[in-house]
Amino acid sequence: MPDSLGTSRLLRDGRLLGVFTSTGDRTVGAEWQEPKSGERVEPHDAAVGYALAAAFGTGAEPMWKLMLNALLEMWP
Repeated sequence: MPDSLGTSRLLRDGRLLGVFTSTGDRTVGAEWQEPKSGERVEPHDAAVGYALAAAFGTGAEPMWKLMLNALLEMWP
């Protein structure tokens, strides 16, 4: 799920597992959250997070900016 312009977060059951960043240089970085007692990030969680970040990139433009760009595209 996009979190900011350059980061995306990985959630499992609504709980934050980690934050992924990718600057477009074909590398993906992750910052993992401290797990609660008895919980841990599973290898398949990390694999899914890295695969999604590498395939689709991280981050997203804010909705207001997307709407403004769409309106400006329609302007003659």
